[in-house]
Amino acid sequence: IWIANIDLTDIHLLFGLLVTLGLLVMSIIALTARGLRIWGLVGVVYAVILLIFGESQSNILAGHLHWLIQALHTLIGIGAIVLTGFLGARYRTLKRGEAKPEASSQALY
Repeated sequence: IWIANIDLTDIHLLFGLLVTLGLLVMSIIALTARGLRIWGLVGVVYAVILLIFGESQSNILAGHLHWLIQALHTLIGIGAIVLTGFLGARYRTLKRGEAKPEASSQALY
């Protein structure tokens, strides 16, 4: 069975890919919102950097200083999760703000 050959590294790679895809999707959605276009572009660039760094980090600074790359890898991953959450929260706030004036103006008529 293929599932028996999965180890923690494979699961880590899967979660990293899911975080990267989530950030990319949220960034593309943010690109469609008027007040989030710059943040959407930042998210797309961050997702590309995240993917490249995640795949190549095992070969960077090999040796006794590799712990620095591992720490940076952790911080970049946490940053991606935070940026995805920020984009989602800001998008909801903008959409809620756009919907409010329409609802209140319709109530006046």
